[in-house]
Amino acid sequence: MQRNAIKATLQTGGTVLGTCITDCFNPEIVVAIQAAGLDFFFIDSEHARTTFDDVQGFARVAKSTGVVPLVRVPQSEYFFLARMLDVGSMGVINPRTESVEEVRRIVAAMKFPPQGRRGYGLRSIVTDLDFHGAAAEMESANRESMVIIQMETQSCVDDIENIVAVEGVDATMVGPFDLSVSLGIPGNFEHPKFWSAFDRMVEACNRVGVAPGVHFGNTKMLQRARDHGARFLVCGTDMSVLLSGFRSMRSEMDAAVPQAAGTGKAGGYM
Repeated sequence: MQRNAIKATLQTGGTVLGTCITDCFNPEIVVAIQAAGLDFFFIDSEHARTTFDDVQGFARVAKSTGVVPLVRVPQSEYFFLARMLDVGSMGVINPRTESVEEVRRIVAAMKFPPQGRRGYGLRSIVTDLDFHGAAAEMESANRESMVIIQMETQSCVDDIENIVAVEGVDATMVGPFDLSVSLGIPGNFEHPKFWSAFDRMVEACNRVGVAPGVHFGNTKMLQRARDHGARFLVCGTDMSVLLSGFRSMRSEMDAAVPQAAGTGKAGGYM
């Protein structure tokens, strides 16, 4: 039986924070994500080289640490949506979502009957070999899996009220760069058109009990989005966080006054 902690938090009006895996495909990073206090991560299979093996390996570690594993699929095809759940993801983020009809197909692919048409194939990564019967496992999977749609185009903005109202949608995730490109203001996140579209999405989500969300590359922009009402928050990627940490180390060492060997405070190497 499954339990999705971030879905429960979002359903009660709370906020969750996660990050994105794009380059460092070693599940050991999940331990660091948990130790840092993050709630979830999503593995990117839209732009990265992700395999189903990667997803299952990350999901196995995530389940042992209490971090929720999600996946962004390349597109809204059944064999991506359903199979990502079969290999352990607890939710799917769908990029470039365009219409109500597409969202209905996404929900149908991710949910077992009677809510959808997902084929039964729950393996040990889902059940942990603690099988409670097909009916109970299907109900658990339907209840705990998350459907997250990305608002990245003007056409999605134009119909966002109807898109988020489709039964089964749990959250949104604005893709800022793609959205800004579609709005004709590439990379300009200060433009009123960007925040007008963002606020329209937040209002539409709040009206139907869906959690509004966004993926920004830094905490300053993410805090601003939170101030606008976002609750499903994604910050940076594995590589951007590493780069930031390494750059901080370099700049701090370059700025520090050199000390004689052995005069610093003792400490571990980590």
